[in-house]
Amino acid sequence: MSHARPHRIDHALRRLLSLTVILLATLNAGTIRAADKPSEPLERILETARAFLTDSLNTDASVETRIEIGQLDSRLRLARCARAPSSELAPGARTGGNGTVNVRCSEPVAWSIFVPFRVERYTEVVTVARPLSRQQVIQPADVRLKRMETSQLARGYFQELAPIIGLEARRTLVPEQVLIDAHVTQRTLVERGQQVTLFSARPGLTVRMKGEALEAGTVGQRIRVRNKSSKRIVEGYVEPSGAIRTAF
Repeated sequence: MSHARPHRIDHALRRLLSLTVILLATLNAGTIRAADKPSEPLERILETARAFLTDSLNTDASVETRIEIGQLDSRLRLARCARAPSSELAPGARTGGNGTVNVRCSEPVAWSIFVPFRVERYTEVVTVARPLSRQQVIQPADVRLKRMETSQLARGYFQELAPIIGLEARRTLVPEQVLIDAHVTQRTLVERGQQVTLFSARPGLTVRMKGEALEAGTVGQRIRVRNKSSKRIVEGYVEPSGAIRTAF
């Protein structure tokens, strides 16, 4: 009786050791099988993101574009995608400045990963060359082109000088300031109360008369004018000459 207990302990220990060996063998086999599965090359993920950005930018020859794709953790292991992964911009991201591209795979195992990027675009933009006061008419010497990175610029910047000349500054502007459409407006050609010429034209006939502007107007703007002869109030469009074109 005194020797039965150690025998049972030895038998139980041998069984435990056997189970441990079997368990370790199973785990090792699973690890080997997982390691043997082909994984998605990180280079293909990064190239997918780069190709998507390149196709999405559609920049013209005047814009120099630089694309920097971020790095992925070299320890990352994703199942090999059966076909080329798809990609799209992450929600809220823009194709300028910093952002992320969502690269995805649907089969045989679905996965998704966000790839960081930075896009810089360099082009010539219109900047202020010398101080401009509010309502000052912009002359050629007041502005110039400067090559800048545009991803952080406000929307509405100009890339050519010609459309700016003759416009009127809405506010005080300082040298080196990037000019945007919110800074300028069409020059007021007609002031309220100004005596103007009204005219109506059709092939072979033009009728002119005197009038009084009832409101200020810029080129192309529709304003109300009082006909000096008939006292009628009519509407017409401000011409570059300052005359008001009305319909017959």
